[in-house]
Amino acid sequence: MKKILAILLVTVCAASFLCACSSKTDESTPSVEVISSDVVVDEDPVDETEEMTPEKFQEVHPEEIRIRSICELASMRVYFHNVAKAVKPAATGIMGIGQSDRRFWVEYDGEATIGIDMSQVSMTMTDNVVTVRMPHARFLGEINVDASSYSINSIVVEPEGMTLNPNKIEADDVTTSIREANIYAMSTIMNNRTIMIGAEHRTEALITNYIKQLSKMSGENYQVEFEYID
Repeated sequence: MKKILAILLVTVCAASFLCACSSKTDESTPSVEVISSDVVVDEDPVDETEEMTPEKFQEVHPEEIRIRSICELASMRVYFHNVAKAVKPAATGIMGIGQSDRRFWVEYDGEATIGIDMSQVSMTMTDNVVTVRMPHARFLGEINVDASSYSINSIVVEPEGMTLNPNKIEADDVTTSIREANIYAMSTIMNNRTIMIGAEHRTEALITNYIKQLSKMSGENYQVEFEYID
């Protein structure tokens, strides 16, 4: 059973204010704008549990450990494109003589995994009714940035006038702007109900298919119900 893949094309504009020395941000709130959201989900994995045979089961009845494994396998990988806009203030004091604030932006690609936290999934069975309790879909782990999608040479930097003390944009400044932009990218994805509900529906479909197969193999008429715990 392979993981379901989803592709989310999201452009996020985040204004991150970087300190010249410590690269810390100020209290300004970056703006986030979704330019496009195009989700493509591979439907095939929903039916892949048909490869199971009775020999693969020690006992033909619903098992919590298998339902948890299905939750993990049903996770969706989300890909996005992001534009991080930032400004690096001029240094203060004598170090800032001849400098001015300098704007720059960087485009990069990232990916994240959305799904059900399997550690919080539980199952009970009354008669032949299987009740699966699980949390709503969320981020599983951190955003992974594709390091090959950008470089210090690929950023766009505001021109600076003639000066003997330029306000240079360093690699650390770019890294900080991406880290801050990722916070708003995560928020944008989390607020996309198509993605989040889609992950839940895919998980339910895989579990339901698993229960149906058990019914077929055992001759028992199992039914499945879902309850969300958060």
